Amino acid sequence: MSTTAPSETTARYSEAWRTVRWPGEAKVAVQVILAFESFERQSQFATAPSPNAVNGFSQSYGEYGAHAGAWRLLRLFAEEDISVSVPTNGLAAARHPHVVRAIADAGHELVGHGWANDVFLPGGDDERRMIAETLDAIERAGGQRPVGWTSPGKMGSPDSDELLLDAGILYTGDDASDDLPFVKEVGERSMVVVPSVDLNANDLLQWILPGHGPAVLADSFKRTFDAVYHEAVEGRPNTLGLVLHAHGAGRPTMVPTVRELIRYAKGHADVWFARGDEIARWTVEQGYRR
Repeated sequence: MSTTAPSETTARYSEAWRTVRWPGEAKVAVQVILAFESFERQSQFATAPSPNAVNGFSQSYGEYGAHAGAWRLLRLFAEEDISVSVPTNGLAAARHPHVVRAIADAGHELVGHGWANDVFLPGGDDERRMIAETLDAIERAGGQRPVGWTSPGKMGSPDSDELLLDAGILYTGDDASDDLPFVKEVGERSMVVVPSVDLNANDLLQWILPGHGPAVLADSFKRTFDAVYHEAVEGRPNTLGLVLHAHGAGRPTMVPTVRELIRYAKGHADVWFARGDEIARWTVEQGYRR
């Protein structure tokens, strides 16, 4: 049996565990992410599989965000006075430029998110063209060229990092290997990783696909927030993501829960609501590696 006192054990592990400092000595950086997506064949919700045909109902489900969901959530964010990151498909920007312009005009960050959300990155020259077309469409619509990128399904190709750097991308969210951001080497260049820390609180994973009620998402977010906040109080500042989809969380069923979770985090001292580009630039400034 170990005779090491709990306080000594905590100190030993805390010294070995990588940590960061946030602006203003914040304890937790909360990144709210709102995916604005379009689909060529079917969205994440479908009444029946349709791998070789267009699923009209599923596509229309995915279009809800442009016509209602995004507006409801933009109003909520304005009322709660927070800025968020918005991964945006190039197809969504081309179809609904007025929505993308409203997102940018409200002070939110536009993030590259592939051309269509059901088309994955192919690698090589085809991917180079897809990245360029996506960023061009978002910039035309919103007047803001993304510096961040999250691939559809968070699944890039072996070529993605090099191609994204060529396109001027600063950071990627296609990495779930850590809680904290870091700079990684890509050949002789560097890419910032703002990790995907959203598996604990994601409307797609906790609500849409399993068909749970909103309380499941709320419970998951609060439990995770409490855990990372406790770690921060002990001396290890941390991060937390809340991932929403305009065509999912923008529905009346989920909006009260989104507001509840934002206010839950706000009810704690020293919480930094940060966009992905803010986290990435802070990471570069501080030189955080691992």
